[in-house]
Amino acid sequence: MKIPSRRHARATNRARSSPRPMAAPAAADTDGPREAGPREAGPRAGDDDADFDVVILGAGPAGAAAAITLRRFTGLRVAIVERRLFDPFRPGETVSPALFPLIDYLGIARAGFEERHLQSYAHAAAWGGEQLVVRDFLFNGQGSGLHLDRMAFDSMLLEQAGKLGAVILQPAEPLAVTPGARWTISVRHGERRRALSAAYVIDCSGRNSVMVRQQQCPVLQTDRMVGVYAYYEAGDDQERVQRTLVETTADGWFYLAPLPGRRTAVAFMTDADTLRTLDLLDPEQWRRHALATQHIGALVRELPAPQAFRQYPIHSRVARLPANAAWTAAGDAAASFDPVSSLGIGHALSSGMHAGRVAHAHVEQGGGLGEGYRQSLLDHFQAYVATRRSLYANEQRWPGSGFWQRRLMDGRERSAA
Repeated sequence: MKIPSRRHARATNRARSSPRPMAAPAAADTDGPREAGPREAGPRAGDDDADFDVVILGAGPAGAAAAITLRRFTGLRVAIVERRLFDPFRPGETVSPALFPLIDYLGIARAGFEERHLQSYAHAAAWGGEQLVVRDFLFNGQGSGLHLDRMAFDSMLLEQAGKLGAVILQPAEPLAVTPGARWTISVRHGERRRALSAAYVIDCSGRNSVMVRQQQCPVLQTDRMVGVYAYYEAGDDQERVQRTLVETTADGWFYLAPLPGRRTAVAFMTDADTLRTLDLLDPEQWRRHALATQHIGALVRELPAPQAFRQYPIHSRVARLPANAAWTAAGDAAASFDPVSSLGIGHALSSGMHAGRVAHAHVEQGGGLGEGYRQSLLDHFQAYVATRRSLYANEQRWPGSGFWQRRLMDGRERSAA
């Protein structure tokens, strides 16, 4: 959901270059619908199967990308442990054409991939003024983006990992990760407790960051931003424009995206203290705040009651990962970004691929890639912070607003637990 300004779009594109895929080696969401039943897939999914080269904690895009990389380009034994079944209501709805080379790297047919999602033709934003500025994908030379069905997207990646031979335990709650000559990962899978053994662990557990926390890895966090999302089902008679829409307010900014299946996601991004002050976890208060806007309000007014209403932490942070340990992290567990940057899913896939490469080098050669991966994440985050500051500086209408003032001071990073 980038702001359609030519000058800042160029800067954002430079910051988007999260670690590029290398050549293949010789690798508060509460309720809502859930799928039923535990899942265990892959050719090594027997009851006695407990020994792996790599165990991945988390089956989102980063975890699946790491598993696919390892299974597609190496012979390592891989297991994925995911604590819950996928929820159809998840943030991360729109991606640019820059995602397609990453999908190609993972061996997923582009035609079949695109068919599952909705074409996205443009970004529109009222940022820095009331007038909408539109940036059409037609002029970027790469084609249109996509509005994702996140459940289908995440499931597609996980299915690809399973087809390549990764063992998938879902839902399986990690109970303990114990270091030693090999890691021991205790999990509850269905009615059973299992102990998995691994030479290497990749933390792809999102902002829960299981290993990052356990290993007391230093984390730099720049803000306390949260997003409150409402998911709607539009009527068949309602016309929808296939583009993202962003509109700022004195206390944050709104985002709207159409989704496959006649659904629409609308979110408000603000700081945690502002969320409490404005009582925006009350759906009626949130709706009144949305209706007070010019462009978002006109669309929300036509929508029915939401199917789901969720709050998510969306703060920016980066972990100082170890250079040559028997574990690393990828996706949000390693670094997370303001949604305005549109870095989330691309970063998840790219960092997952790189984490797979780091794991392979460690298992087969005792290391060699960890320091470069660690430093690339830190460098990427610093570039992102500078770009984000310049994007937020475009909005000058509320100089006394705490939200906008903090965005201009976001280079002053602080440690987070």
